[in-house]
Amino acid sequence: MREYELLIDKALDVGLSPFRRDKFNEQVLSRCYGLRVSQQGIGPYVELSNPIALLVYYDWPYPQVVVGEGYTLLIDRNVTAGNEDKVYVVTLIGGMLAYSVAATLSHAIYGQGHLMEVADFSDYALMTNGNVMVYYDPTLGGGWTITTGTANIPLLDTVCNFKGQIVAGGAQSAWHDCDSTFYLWSKIGSADFTPERDGEAGYRRCPYGGDIYHVRRLGDSVVGYSSEGVTLLTPVNDPMPTFRFTELVPHGLVNRGAVDGDLNQQMFLCKDNTLRMITKEGVKELGYRQFMSQLRDSSDILVRYDKRTKNFYIGTEDKTYLYSGYGLTEIPQHPSAVWYLSDFSNSSYMLPATVDDYTPEIVTNWFDMGYRGQKTIATIESDARPLTNGEVAVTYDNSLGPEETSNYMPVNNQGVGTLTASGCQFKFHLRFDADSNFQISYIKSRYKMTDLRSIRGIYAPPPRGQ
Repeated sequence: MREYELLIDKALDVGLSPFRRDKFNEQVLSRCYGLRVSQQGIGPYVELSNPIALLVYYDWPYPQVVVGEGYTLLIDRNVTAGNEDKVYVVTLIGGMLAYSVAATLSHAIYGQGHLMEVADFSDYALMTNGNVMVYYDPTLGGGWTITTGTANIPLLDTVCNFKGQIVAGGAQSAWHDCDSTFYLWSKIGSADFTPERDGEAGYRRCPYGGDIYHVRRLGDSVVGYSSEGVTLLTPVNDPMPTFRFTELVPHGLVNRGAVDGDLNQQMFLCKDNTLRMITKEGVKELGYRQFMSQLRDSSDILVRYDKRTKNFYIGTEDKTYLYSGYGLTEIPQHPSAVWYLSDFSNSSYMLPATVDDYTPEIVTNWFDMGYRGQKTIATIESDARPLTNGEVAVTYDNSLGPEETSNYMPVNNQGVGTLTASGCQFKFHLRFDADSNFQISYIKSRYKMTDLRSIRGIYAPPPRGQ
């Protein structure tokens, strides 16, 4: 009987499917674990380590690391003994990381705030967790000050440095008619939010009416992320210095912490389970709803960005996905913090840096070869190399009962695994031991058309002229 080939190659360049529903024969993957998609296609995932020689407490979504213009801050939460948050300033001394305590925030005094938000101006710095603020003012002779608000600064939920001006969100203390749904901005070059008629300092309610979670600078604007929507704040001078508000996305963040990025690009996850990217060109909907929805029943979802590799980590303390800019995969590390210090080393770091036991695995989308009759799989092969302890399997469905997955069969040194499975549609599996030099460009299956009842005349060629 004539044998045909199915070639799966483009799926290895895009990783997990971004679509909510996949069509048969779509060149995407339904599972890609322990790997990363790069410009050259799927390759190894590089595990990150932890360089911090300090007792750090882990209570998701802590510890947190913030690398600003003048300060690198480490924040951890101890709920087992001290019942407190501790803020460390991390510095580089003699090629080694050193740590000094900027603030100890007792939960008995200040309560448990959210993740720390920081506006770093190199000399002056202001941080807040929604319950208390900590700031460093060099004009006061040094040292960090803890406060729940001043005459010129209300207690805020989120802050950022926008070209020497503080843009903030969510007033938690009495401040004119503001509340947690308001954006606020200070005078330019001054930590003073007192509104005046000239409009240089002022406030305005979120157009979507949501609680403000984050404000982040993006190029020459500020992006405001709330519980109900995403808004762009753009400075204008006419008729007075203020901000123009542009509504971008009518979906709020899934939770606080579900956004990260830099001045050029930011990724965020909304309540509709859609992963989105915003750049200076606008908002791009990435998708991946079926994977993001798997995170919703766990702890808070965090998005973390690695400025060195441009990788985004999206996940919880149990399950994490990596978006490389070329595609999405699932990985065995679950960071609450990812950072890079250019003057320390040319490496990225992660907290926590533990790694799950795992076997790299690739599973394709459903393929029916453009023909609904029954087919019989004979072999699965690939050019994967090196392929230590490689195994292949197939999930098959013949439309007469539930889908089933065959036993995994070993792959020989030519990259060929032999198995027999019959069905109308198939998913192809490949798993192997991790290797830092792993490469793959295609998976190929050979099959026979064992049900010819619907065929009349000469067999049509299979897809793509194979």
